[in-house]
Amino acid sequence: MADFAKALGSFYRKHSLLVNILLIALILRLAYLNAIASMIFDENFYIPAAKQILAAGTDPNIEHPPLAKFILAASIWLFGDSPLSWRVFPVLFGLAAATFFYFTVLELTRNKRLAALSAALLAFDPLNLVFSRIAMLDVFMLAFMLGGVYFALKRDWSLSGFLFGLGIASKWPAVLGLLAVAAFLYFRKNLRPADAAYLVVIAALTYVLVCTPLIVQQGPAEWASSQIYNIGKTSGIPTANEQASVAWEWLYLQKPVWLTWNKPDFAPPADLLWLTNILGGTPALGVVAFGNPVFWIPGLLAMLWLALNKAKKISGVRLFAVLWFLCTYVPFLLLQRTHMFIYYMLPVLPAYALALSQLLESKKLMKWYLAVLALSLIVFLPIIVGLPAPDWYYAALRPLIGVHPIA
Repeated sequence: MADFAKALGSFYRKHSLLVNILLIALILRLAYLNAIASMIFDENFYIPAAKQILAAGTDPNIEHPPLAKFILAASIWLFGDSPLSWRVFPVLFGLAAATFFYFTVLELTRNKRLAALSAALLAFDPLNLVFSRIAMLDVFMLAFMLGGVYFALKRDWSLSGFLFGLGIASKWPAVLGLLAVAAFLYFRKNLRPADAAYLVVIAALTYVLVCTPLIVQQGPAEWASSQIYNIGKTSGIPTANEQASVAWEWLYLQKPVWLTWNKPDFAPPADLLWLTNILGGTPALGVVAFGNPVFWIPGLLAMLWLALNKAKKISGVRLFAVLWFLCTYVPFLLLQRTHMFIYYMLPVLPAYALALSQLLESKKLMKWYLAVLALSLIVFLPIIVGLPAPDWYYAALRPLIGVHPIA
């Protein structure tokens, strides 16, 4: 026990900025986590799927790989069937994503301050916060992707391939992260063809291993056929949803997704009304998946600057940020599927964070920017955590979040 406490103390001294970021991030993710007692948005697909996995061992949600739903099923089995149990693992994986990203940036820059800034930008992004608080697949995919990146940079091909395999088994776009890190290592001349092949094989074997229960149930041939069909289905068929969007709209923060909405005549518990009591107005509640303009717009501009600014020698950080952006975002521009959602940008955000951190190396500039970012989070907090707020608050944010589709 004494050795463990000593190790924790040593870790904190070395990475105190990261620990402080994670503590704040944990508080923001736990705040009012179970206040919305009903399933919201696509929780209506994944929670019933997790329950059926527990009850019958079958996954009815065949449009997506099974791992994230297995994790949700494990959470329900461990902690019971409640909103808190549905959402506790997304909280932990959101923290894991920030942690892996911190060590990835540290590996690239050898600069703890820039690594902490990058991790903070990712951890406190509203889109990331929202998806670290609900039982959907995306945050699991992101955490496994970033874990795979870190161990690839450490040249631990086995662990990297394993984590990428888990990411792909959570949601298929994780393969884009594998493509990005392979391209980066190739251009940095740190990836031999044999290593690349080994990395891909380990990821593929991990994916198949996770899917073994489904393979046994369906048979190998039918399972393989269903994989091909569902990948084609999810990438090629328009989505009949008025909140859907196309990829180029995400760059300028269009089409936020309202995950839940209670009209102004709803009656929330009295202990949740403190903000409305202070500010006045009729209470309303919404949770919105959106991009913070204080982060996304500077992040995009920094990304463009890194990509277009000529330099005699392209640094590892610059190359990684550009390749990560190209590999995780551009494929969505090329898909035949014309209707997608802004939260598909979640895996792209590390590129924004890394690019922006390169332009905020000045300690004074960094402090000013973080102050503005913190202020924006305070303003947006009700629509991130689902805290009842006055109806006029939603009207004031309408230029950013729009109007609820059925309001």
